[in-house]
Amino acid sequence: MSLAVAPKPAIDKQTTYFRCIAGCPGEHSIYDVIYTCPICGSLLEVHHDRQPLQQRSADQWKQLFESRASTSQWPYGSGVWGLREWVVPSLADENVVSMFEGNTNLFWADRLGKQLGVPDLWIKLCGNSHTGSFKDLGMTVLVSVVKQMMAQGSPVKAVACASTGDTSAALAAYAAYAGIPAVIFLPAGKVSTAQLIQPVANGAHVLALDTDFDGCMKIVQEVTKDNSIYLANSMNSLRIEGQKTVGIEIIRQFNWDVPDWIIIPVGNLGNISALHKGFQLMVDLGLITRMPRLVAAQAARANPFYESFKNGFKEKSASPPSKPWPMPFASAIR
Repeated sequence: MSLAVAPKPAIDKQTTYFRCIAGCPGEHSIYDVIYTCPICGSLLEVHHDRQPLQQRSADQWKQLFESRASTSQWPYGSGVWGLREWVVPSLADENVVSMFEGNTNLFWADRLGKQLGVPDLWIKLCGNSHTGSFKDLGMTVLVSVVKQMMAQGSPVKAVACASTGDTSAALAAYAAYAGIPAVIFLPAGKVSTAQLIQPVANGAHVLALDTDFDGCMKIVQEVTKDNSIYLANSMNSLRIEGQKTVGIEIIRQFNWDVPDWIIIPVGNLGNISALHKGFQLMVDLGLITRMPRLVAAQAARANPFYESFKNGFKEKSASPPSKPWPMPFASAIR
């Protein structure tokens, strides 16, 4: 059976680019090997110029996205690529690496809501995905961009990440699907068997190091200074582009009505930043008229963001960055 291929979006690739989150001047191609601002060293974000997107009205965007939801038309059946013009509009069809991620359940948690005194409680099941986590939403974008970079003659030959589980599973799966070698750095003895199976089964080069996640992260940053290996951790904002689609999807599933509150567990705050980015884009293009309240929920024993909030954000963390929070569970949010 062959899949129908939709026409490429008529939006110039120069309208989507990396820029410094601190406001430094300069635009950088999303197909360049670059992770931080060359001026100040801050992280980069993927920016979408609004003017080309405003060529469609809010109602036209809604109709377009509704028509694509769960379709078999490649690549729009994906919850990420069904929003293609808002993600990476310049990506060629043949370079999309997708396993029809997204379009996950949003269900009314009636009994739990009654127990909590919240009668209208809904739960978004982002873990209903190929590798079992929301990380798939970001990896489909990052690996697709890498595939196009390689097709355009980039020196990139492989992708790499540090991980305690979910990130490595997602990267290994999507890299395997694209035929791109993946290198995974894991802290030895600190990854569950269930999470270790996926990168191994998908043929990634898995290295277990006698250190913690931070140690693995330092090593992968050194390794990826060689432009032949592309960094796939969340400091790469291409991941955010895929993850922001969750917020847009929630609004679509609520018939374009905005919930009052959205509560999300956070570690390094990448996912909640992604949600805000998706909502802000909808506000800017007129699909919604207000933002929901976003609640960042942290475990009591791993709560540097909360501690910083209590201190008026005078310090980045109540704990020195080199000192992991003393928590015996859920190592990914330390």
